[in-house]
Amino acid sequence: MNKLLSMVIIFLFVLIQISPSQTVENYLKDITENNTREYMKSYLQPFSTALGTSLGGSLYHRGYTKGFPRFDVGVSMAYVMIPDEDRTFRDPVLGSVPTIFGGGSTGVNGFDKGGFLLPVLHANVGLISSLEATGRFTKINIDYLGDLLIYGAGLKYGLSDFLPLPLLDFSVQAIYHKFTLGDLMDAGTFSMNVQASIDVPVLPLDIYGGIGFDNSSLIVKTAEIGGNNQDWGNLNIEGENGVRFTVGASYTLLFFNLHADYNIGTYNSLGAGLMIVL
Repeated sequence: MNKLLSMVIIFLFVLIQISPSQTVENYLKDITENNTREYMKSYLQPFSTALGTSLGGSLYHRGYTKGFPRFDVGVSMAYVMIPDEDRTFRDPVLGSVPTIFGGGSTGVNGFDKGGFLLPVLHANVGLISSLEATGRFTKINIDYLGDLLIYGAGLKYGLSDFLPLPLLDFSVQAIYHKFTLGDLMDAGTFSMNVQASIDVPVLPLDIYGGIGFDNSSLIVKTAEIGGNNQDWGNLNIEGENGVRFTVGASYTLLFFNLHADYNIGTYNSLGAGLMIVL
C-alpha cells in the first residue's frame, strides 16, 4: 500500500508541474519593474482565492468521528476550476490583461491554466470524547511556482449523540492551513464546516455532504522579488472565498477508502482522496 500511495503522490505532483517555462517569480519581477501595486493585486487575486478553495477542499469524507486509536491516512487533493472571467482583469491603461491564470500578448502573461491542483498528505486520528484531529502536509519544488510548503491542523467534533437521527451522522470541523512559496509568498486559510453522511444499505458506500466557510489571505513579499524592482512592502491580498457546499460519495473496502466530492463556492472544485483506514 505504501508503494501505491507513493505512485499516487508522484502522479499528482507530475500533473501540477505541467506548466509554461516561465516561473511566478519572473512574472512578479516584470510587474514590479513595469506596472503598479494595483496591477499586482488584481493579477494575483484569483491565486489567493484558488488557494483558499483548494486548502478548504477535500477535508472530510464522513459525518462521524473515530475514537482512539482509529485513524485514516493517505492522499487527498482538490482541483479548483478557474472561471474564464477570473483569467483576465481590466487595467485602466492596457485594457483587458491576463491574471496569473490567464495567457495572451497584452500585459504580463500568466500560466494559461483553467485549473489549479494541490495534493496533500492527509491524516485523521481519533481522540477522546467524540473528538478527531486532522493533519495535512506537502513540501515540494514545483517548476513554475518554486519551493512550496503547506501544513494544516484542525479538530472535528461529532454531533451524532446530540442529533439522534436514524442512519445520519453529523460533525463540525475547523482547520487552519499555512502556505509558503519560498521567500515570495505566505498565505493562510481558515476553514470550518458542518458535515453529514448516510450509509447506503448493503453497499460499503456512504453519501456525504456539508456546508462550510473559507477565509483566506495571501501576502506577497515584494522586497524578495529579484531584479531591479520597486519595494512595495508586503502586499496583502484577501481571497474572495466564502460559503461552500459539498456533496460526495465514499467507498470503503477492507482497509482502503476512496472518496470523491464536488464543491460549489466562489470557485467550484473537485475533491478526492485515497486513504488507509482503521
